[in-house]
Amino acid sequence: MFRLKTIFGSKVRSCDFDNQVTELLLQCAALNQMIQLVKPDTVWVDA
Repeated sequence: MFRLKTIFGSKVRSCDFDNQVTELLLQCAALNQMIQLVKPDTVWVDA
């Protein structure tokens, strides 16, 4: 929640409840996409 609120702000911009739900779902999807883009690839190395 901290990262979501830091990036997108702590308030929703929509007035209608259904639009608020859609707005938050889109924010979560965008945040998940941003996290996946910067996540490093794990490579196993034989010891």
